[in-house]
Amino acid sequence: MKRQQFFTRFIITVILFQLLGCGKLDYENKEFFKQEIYIVSGESTAASERVITAIQAYTFKDTLKIKNDNYDVDLIEDKRNGSVEIKFKVGVGGSLLADRDIPVQLMFDEEVLADYNTENNTKYFIPGADEYEVNAAFDKVVKLFTVVIPKGSASKSLIFKIPIKREKIEQYLNYAFPLKIVNGGEIANYYNNFMVGNLVVDIDKVVNWSGFPIPELPEGRYHSARLQGNGAENTVGGVHHTYKFITKLSHDGKNKGQFVIWGTGVWSFEVFGIHGSGWMYNKLFLNNEVYGTYTMEPVLQGDPNFPVRTFNYSTTQKTSIDNSYDPKTKTLTLHYKSVIGSDYTDILTYVDDKLDIRNPNASSAPQNWQRIRQLGYKYWLPIDPK
Repeated sequence: MKRQQFFTRFIITVILFQLLGCGKLDYENKEFFKQEIYIVSGESTAASERVITAIQAYTFKDTLKIKNDNYDVDLIEDKRNGSVEIKFKVGVGGSLLADRDIPVQLMFDEEVLADYNTENNTKYFIPGADEYEVNAAFDKVVKLFTVVIPKGSASKSLIFKIPIKREKIEQYLNYAFPLKIVNGGEIANYYNNFMVGNLVVDIDKVVNWSGFPIPELPEGRYHSARLQGNGAENTVGGVHHTYKFITKLSHDGKNKGQFVIWGTGVWSFEVFGIHGSGWMYNKLFLNNEVYGTYTMEPVLQGDPNFPVRTFNYSTTQKTSIDNSYDPKTKTLTLHYKSVIGSDYTDILTYVDDKLDIRNPNASSAPQNWQRIRQLGYKYWLPIDPK
């Protein structure tokens, strides 16, 4: 037994001597130790992604001021200047942080931009230096930006701040920032270019009711622009389901100003309403009696007032607070946030007060309001007296 223990200890000692013989581990030339300089967008979620376009840059907020009981309005344009930041991350990849300050030189890649325009039939261009501010040193002679990755860190941000002016809305659509790394010192480059382009600046409208009573949102079925545009998924048996339904939570004075939207995103409740992992609905309630804006929020997991959460599309939908109803056109503007990772707008136009659910013979269809009650929904439904 003693001899066996002796040999075991001897072998361990030899191994440790080989590893530590020079006072440190021999990491050199090991694959996991290699470091490489890279650049990605601050908005990117995929390392292999090299181009991001259609960036939502800024929204001007015009005001429709109600003048009388007929809902005539004065338009007050939002002419305040805004700004947007286009962020890149310049980093050092590998298992270790920077062991010293690492200066990285970058420049605009006009060749990549020209190729992109040719391949995609676009007219993107690099804005002049007077059209942005940048947080990195710029050498006007050699046209290089220098970003320093600090010792002990893995990356440094390169940020372009662009002032936004209303009269240049169309121009921003063609702005592009194609960057490439030209010098990372002794460290090799990897993923050494990235382009962000096509800055979207739009105009939204809010209503100032100026003390006039806000009309109540009518219950019933609404034609959805999003469902209309998604016939591939919302057509069953030759019928294209384009309606979303809106009901009050109650008709007895409780939960005043609170509603449920049946149908969400680009999916009809009649077709996709009942899923084991979530229902196609959202809560809606008035949040501002001056501007008549509504909050739309998903039903979250664990909400005791609802039987199941809103279907979460692989990313949890976020709350929006700038939804509005126009009584003159009977349209409800809804802003969906983080639906499959994207934001978009749906326009609902009131059709009538009918709340009959058609059964498209789909496995996820609710079939009727009675089934929704049976599955645990406790608020008012069209099967209840008002």
